[in-house]
Amino acid sequence: MQIVEHVLNMKGGYVLDFSDRTFDEFIAHEVGIDATAPRFSEDGGSKAKRLRRILPSLAAGQQARMLRAFLDYRDSPARDSRVDLLDDEWRQSYEKIIRGLEKQVTDADNTYAASSWTGVRTIREQVAIVRGLAPVTLREIDVLADLIESKRFNDPITADAVQCLRDLHRQLGDLIDAIDRGNMTRAAVEAIEANREKLTHYVKQGAKLTMVAPAMTFGIMHLLAWLSGVPIDSTIVSTVYGSVVGVDVLTAFTKKSSLAGT
Repeated sequence: MQIVEHVLNMKGGYVLDFSDRTFDEFIAHEVGIDATAPRFSEDGGSKAKRLRRILPSLAAGQQARMLRAFLDYRDSPARDSRVDLLDDEWRQSYEKIIRGLEKQVTDADNTYAASSWTGVRTIREQVAIVRGLAPVTLREIDVLADLIESKRFNDPITADAVQCLRDLHRQLGDLIDAIDRGNMTRAAVEAIEANREKLTHYVKQGAKLTMVAPAMTFGIMHLLAWLSGVPIDSTIVSTVYGSVVGVDVLTAFTKKSSLAGT
């Protein structure tokens, strides 16, 4: 971490010349992570302290991507002149870290055994899909769970749905780690699909996800379906669509009716 901290000028809580806003946007763009999440601020809210929490939470491929993006930014003309030029020794050490992380991903891809996978997709197809979609799905699930919790609903179905979202978040994180270790199995993907079906059940039973964020709920369902390779249930489409229409009708009613607010 000493090399990373030196290259990224992390003294005094800073990261290069990023402001809090541009740092948060950079992290979200590169790895799909909400850098403002409370778990990253347990040691303090500075950019450097949050980055020290964010980096080890990422899979090897994501770490490599983010570190390389930081280096590209550091080398770009857009960087602040206050950021010193990087000498060759530090650069080579930093790039060696990136290559090591990338090698972990390559080695993992080369160690998959066909016997560990019995899905319709080839294992390499499944790996590519998870690497592409899982980070986005993680972010969306985290945002939706926080949003629903902020509404402080007190019905058990909604509480169960939020817990299901948290479980899916954990499972997806574990799946990304498994890919980096080269031991992803069909069972891990099936476990995620089982929780997706459970979440679908809660939505059908009236969990307030679709009332608060119908489009986001529908998007997450589709992302999870792509990850598991199981087509989305047409009834969940109807449920979410009905919620969208209902919200639109209620919004129009609120604007036109003298009963609004009573």
